[in-house]
Amino acid sequence: MKKNLLSAVCLLAICASCQQPVKDSVNTQLTKRELMQDFLEGKTHGDYVPTAYFSHFPARVGQDAVYYHIRHLARTGIDILKVQFEQHQPKIKVETVADWQQIQPLPRDYYAPTVAVVKEVVDIVGHETMVLPTIYSPFQVLRMQIGIPNVIRWAKEDPDQVLRVLRIYTDALLNFARDCKEVGVDGFFTPTQGGETIYYEVPDFFERFIRPFDMEIMNECNAGTRCNILHICDWEGPYDDLSRFVSYPGQIVNAPNFVNGKPFTPADAERLFDRITLGGLDRKGVINKGTPEEVVAEVERVKKENTGRLIIGAECTIDGKTPIENIRAAVRTAHGK
Repeated sequence: MKKNLLSAVCLLAICASCQQPVKDSVNTQLTKRELMQDFLEGKTHGDYVPTAYFSHFPARVGQDAVYYHIRHLARTGIDILKVQFEQHQPKIKVETVADWQQIQPLPRDYYAPTVAVVKEVVDIVGHETMVLPTIYSPFQVLRMQIGIPNVIRWAKEDPDQVLRVLRIYTDALLNFARDCKEVGVDGFFTPTQGGETIYYEVPDFFERFIRPFDMEIMNECNAGTRCNILHICDWEGPYDDLSRFVSYPGQIVNAPNFVNGKPFTPADAERLFDRITLGGLDRKGVINKGTPEEVVAEVERVKKENTGRLIIGAECTIDGKTPIENIRAAVRTAHGK
C-alpha cells in the first residue's frame, strides 16, 4: 500500500512538472498534443521541430511501469510518449514437432496488464501529449520466443506449424490493439521484422510469414487513429531493400540508418515512403556516447536537412543508460531553444 501511494504521489509531481504549455517561436501557447496535431496536418511553428526518443525501462507492467514512462516524458520534454511492449512469451525449445504444442491460443485478456499501463498513462498525460503503445508483430513475438535459427529451420521443415503459431499471436495482438484503442490512444508504434537478409535462405519468407500478419495488425492499429509510426527494425540484422514496406500503413516511418550497406537518411526515407519520417540520429552515436555540445551540433546538422516532415530522433530505441543531459540537449535543440 505504501509503495502504491508513494508511486501515485511521484506520478502527480512529475505530471505537474511536464504539463506546461510549449511556447513556440510565434509566441503561441500550445500543448505538445496541439503541436503534434498541427504537425500531422502539415503546419509547423517557427524553428520548433518535434522530437522523440524512446527507451526500455526496468519495470515491465504495473504502477512502476507507469511511473517510468511518465518520468521519461517529464525528464526529456519529448513530443510523443511511446508505451513499451514488455509482456513477452516465455522462451521455449522446439526440437521436435511435438514441442510446438506448447504454444496454444492465449486468453482474451492475456495482455490486460499492459493495457492497464497504457490506460493509466493516457489518463495522466493523454490530454496534453499523444500516447502511442508499442505493439510487436506476430513474427517478433515468435522470434523472441524460439530464436532466429529455429524460425528459419521450422519455416523450411514444417511451415504449417509456424503459420499456426503466427495466427495465434495475430489474434491475441489484434485484441490488444482494440483494447488500447478503447482506452483512448492516439495511435501505435508498430515495429516490423522479418525482411532482413538473414531470412533470404527461406523462399518467399517475407510474403508468406511476415507481410500478411503484419498487415492485419497494422491495419487494425491505423483504423480510427491518426498518429501511427511504422518502425522498420534492424536490431537483429540489416536490410538490403525497404521498398517492400512502402505499402505498409502509418503516418510516420522510422527507418534504419543504413540500407544495403549505405547511409539511409531521413530525406531518403521521405522520398521512398512519401510521409513524415522519424530519425536523423544514431542510437549508438553521439546521443549515447558524445557530450551535450556534440549532440547539439549533430541535431543542428539534421535540422538543416529538414524539409518540414521530420521528427528528430533515433532509428530505434535508445539505450536506457543514455545520458539524460544528452537527450535534453537534443530535445532543446530540436525545439529551437
